[in-house]
Amino acid sequence: MKSVLIATIGTRDLMFQIASGEWFNIGDDRMQSGEIIGEQAEVISDLGLHNISFRDLTKYLLDNIDTYIDRLEPAITGNIFNKNASEIEKVYLIATDQKPEVKQREKDTLYTTEIIKKWIIRKFQNLNNDNTSILYVGQDGTNPSDFEQMFNWWRKTWRNEIHIQPHQPIWVCVKGGVGQTSEAARVSGLSFYGDRILFFEVQQNTSANRQGIPSDYKGPFLGTNYLWDRTQKQALKLLESYDYTEAYDLLQPYFQQSGSKFGAIPNLLKAGKLWNQGQFEKFLSLAKSSTQISSVEGRLWMAYEQAYLGVIRLEQMNTTEAMLHSYRAIEGLLYWWAADSFPDHFQEEKQGWPLVNILITKKYSSLERYFTGSENTAKVDGWLLKDLLNEAIPETKNSIDFKAFWKSAKYARNYFSHRLGGLAKQDVFKAWSKDINNPDIKTSEQWQKRILNCINLVTEKSFNTLSEASLFCQIHKQVLEAIQKQEIINYDNNK
Repeated sequence: MKSVLIATIGTRDLMFQIASGEWFNIGDDRMQSGEIIGEQAEVISDLGLHNISFRDLTKYLLDNIDTYIDRLEPAITGNIFNKNASEIEKVYLIATDQKPEVKQREKDTLYTTEIIKKWIIRKFQNLNNDNTSILYVGQDGTNPSDFEQMFNWWRKTWRNEIHIQPHQPIWVCVKGGVGQTSEAARVSGLSFYGDRILFFEVQQNTSANRQGIPSDYKGPFLGTNYLWDRTQKQALKLLESYDYTEAYDLLQPYFQQSGSKFGAIPNLLKAGKLWNQGQFEKFLSLAKSSTQISSVEGRLWMAYEQAYLGVIRLEQMNTTEAMLHSYRAIEGLLYWWAADSFPDHFQEEKQGWPLVNILITKKYSSLERYFTGSENTAKVDGWLLKDLLNEAIPETKNSIDFKAFWKSAKYARNYFSHRLGGLAKQDVFKAWSKDINNPDIKTSEQWQKRILNCINLVTEKSFNTLSEASLFCQIHKQVLEAIQKQEIINYDNNK
């Protein structure tokens, strides 16, 4: 789909070729370095005019357009049209036309803009009078130098005057005109259309202009670069609450730019999304391919991730999920520990309980009571798993932490899994206390330590905190630091 181009026209967006063949900027009224006469004065002199304002000068050229059309060229927007006209469906040129009592009226660009419109129509067959429009600032008293007034003007204009089809690309060049008009165009346009807007930025090239060649430009580039500071803060705030999905969606337009310098950030955000979903193996695979993290063996490391996910859910005040994740971290760990520790005796099932064969009783005779009749296998339910754990790792038998897991935490997990409603944070802590009626867990730190102690006993690790044990915690810190350090090139030379 072809684009819509919106361009602000300033006093220096038009060049004129004098009789000598040299080109001068009609609106540049500054005196030239080391010379007596400025560019605008050169044009006025060449035309045989005297004491004439910019507004009147451009009206004179417009009134005599048939005579001068071949000696006029847009200095700022010229190359954008020369190189991209075939990709443009409609053009909106923004001109100033202020009330008679306004001092800056003498520098209004209404006639300049009419000249540029005629230049466009004459040069490009696909851009005719019907699809090249002029919109005027100032006729209603709006001050082009007042940001708030211009912001309101642009909001109304985007909504009522500029017609854009769904999904149509929007190109904007706001180099012409005063800075307040340009900034209001950017902010209001980005608020209205977001990452659909692409910007051109023009770098003045005086030597080329003197030869009748319009200035160079960059773009079109993503308009949201102008709002990077704001976007950066929003992304960091989302990540503070571990909302990786929203953070990725917010930053994705930046990732899609050619020459993006975000490095591993996109993949690490994707990894964070997987971690939030509990897809820890996929998380690890993507994270390892994008950055250096601690190496892991086997699969028991995932218990730490599941437990830390419970910690994050508690921070997010998702207390029911925090309870379920924390319990599941240990329960799931024990099943995998049993299967990994006794591979000849265990049979993992995709559906239902794992099975253990009777040969396990040769090592642990206390388990014989789980095999009844002629059955050679037994369902590994919680009771069997508890007895096996106590036999294989005797320290767990007298562990206060495991006593809470097998009793109060198990009861609370079952209760909340089968009933509607939520629970308070203190209910989570109470559930992990060794005695519900006399809770010994009253803070998040104590709760985390209880879960960590259980996991460390089984994995034979010695982590001091769940954050230390979690691979995701390492990644999270890297993502935050990378986004905090990230800088976006702002192509606006006035910034």
